Amino acid sequence: MSEKTGCVFCDFDSRRVIGESEFAFAAHFDCAIKPGHIVVALKEHVESLAAMSPEQAADILSLAARVARAAEPVAGCEKFYLVSIADAVPHYHIHLLPRMRGEAPLGPHIMGDSGWKGETGAAVREDEIVRFISSCREALAEQGS
Repeated sequence: MSEKTGCVFCDFDSRRVIGESEFAFAAHFDCAIKPGHIVVALKEHVESLAAMSPEQAADILSLAARVARAAEPVAGCEKFYLVSIADAVPHYHIHLLPRMRGEAPLGPHIMGDSGWKGETGAAVREDEIVRFISSCREALAEQGS
């Protein structure tokens, strides 16, 4: 973490930056879990997806896509997984994790029997789904979206 701000992304080492856009930058992650692990972070300290502006949201995802396209042949990977959790560092960022040829898919570990969701369809009742969708639609309409 930065000595100045206490946030690893607010004062990121520019020598690690791969590319940038108006609102975001992409860099090799110092705490990489495997070769080719990249982070894409907002330049401004914004803590969550909901807190960012529509322009920031579009820009960070656009940069992530451009960097993934450029990095796939360099990393020799099939594709990049996109993950955003931001529990340890409350500054919005995306992890681009390369899936190398021959590696087992990650999806079953996240959404399968051994993952956090458990049995498909058992986690949320139909009435809860309907109520959630309706409430989200109302909230979006109030925002003018």
